[in-house]
Amino acid sequence: MAAKNDFLIDAVRASYLANITKQNAQQKIDLALSGGCDSMVLMHALNQLKDELSLSIKAHYIHHGLSANADDWLAFCMAACEKLNIAFDSKSVDTKSLPGLGVEGAARKLRYEALAKVSDGVIVTAHHENDQAETLLLQLIRGAGLKGLAAMPEYDKEKNLWRPLLRVQRAAIEAFAATHGIGFIEDESNADTRFDRNFLRNDILPRLYERFPHAANTIARSAQLIANGLDLHQSIAEEDSESYFSEDLARLNLLMMRDHSQERAINLIRWWLEKHHHKMPSLKVMKEAYKQIKDMRRDAQINIHISPDTSIRAYKNELWLVENTNSPADFEAYWHGEDEIILPDASKLSFTKTTGDGISIDKLGTHTIRIQNRRGGERFKPIHNQPTRTLKHLLQQSPLPPWEREVLPMLFIEDQLIAVPHFGIHHAFQAQSQEESYKISWLR
Repeated sequence: MAAKNDFLIDAVRASYLANITKQNAQQKIDLALSGGCDSMVLMHALNQLKDELSLSIKAHYIHHGLSANADDWLAFCMAACEKLNIAFDSKSVDTKSLPGLGVEGAARKLRYEALAKVSDGVIVTAHHENDQAETLLLQLIRGAGLKGLAAMPEYDKEKNLWRPLLRVQRAAIEAFAATHGIGFIEDESNADTRFDRNFLRNDILPRLYERFPHAANTIARSAQLIANGLDLHQSIAEEDSESYFSEDLARLNLLMMRDHSQERAINLIRWWLEKHHHKMPSLKVMKEAYKQIKDMRRDAQINIHISPDTSIRAYKNELWLVENTNSPADFEAYWHGEDEIILPDASKLSFTKTTGDGISIDKLGTHTIRIQNRRGGERFKPIHNQPTRTLKHLLQQSPLPPWEREVLPMLFIEDQLIAVPHFGIHHAFQAQSQEESYKISWLR
């Protein structure tokens, strides 16, 4: 049993009180346990604090299948938890399912996803100060922005992820293991310098630490200062968002380009992309997007690809985030009264029973509704005292942006166009007040 004034125990306790208690998070601890020195030490430290902090601890081993020894490591972790009377489980993941991320990237992503699925408390990992320094240097080499350079937070509220050893150096962790006789396994892949992190850890940083003994601490401190700067940028964007976004954050008013500097406008666009969980484009792409938007002619229809999947488009003095799709192939589907129907283009139509809003149930009668994509030449009459016009003409008068008009599904009874979701219903099929009806919603 460690003395109460043990530095590492004190660090874990202080981190818990500063982060977990402060956030009112659950006291259930879901520990990522690999069997390595760092996670084994952390498990013992948490176990020593279990009664004092009223912790409920469960360890999770994520089996990546990358080493011939992985089954032995699983058995080692299980035995270690049994000895300490700590609950344990394991989960297997397949890194080959994410070939585009590389082995390191796929393993990391799948590991966090697996932990998030099994956790009903706070996820705890054994990242330490040297890991933080390595992460910042890797992000610098990759030319990362503020979010990447801020490296790892001690507590990530969004992911409910806690890193209590982030202010503790590797040497202190190894000393704790030696002092308390804590066994651990060595992952042979840690010596493989083909991996960027191992190259830094084994070949570069030892020489740096030899010349600058406090480098890990000062680099990690810089990461924290960058994180503080990121928080400030986020706060500014939050404040700006109140003035320039639609309520659902779907559209961004172009007035922000007039009211703010390039840096502040790009900051707001980055915040917008993050809110919609889009991968962040490079600064070069962001500056080019800013230039195109700033210089565009009134009512011009720009299309800026910020990733293979997403574009920023402009329409009626607003910016829109638009999913890039190929031109839809012709399709037909039939509705027979279901609450929702998935169309061949993967969009979804929902039919909600209501009163006085949408298509009249009585006027539908027993007719079957055919659903198809736009093919040109459709005619429509949503207002009874106006003539029938081409749908193309009517949509041009609508607030719908051009890229939405092309993919709208059409609802027909035989050759009669009776409804266009998000646009209108033929006047002869519109529900009157107090009349039972179907309200139609379309989700791409």
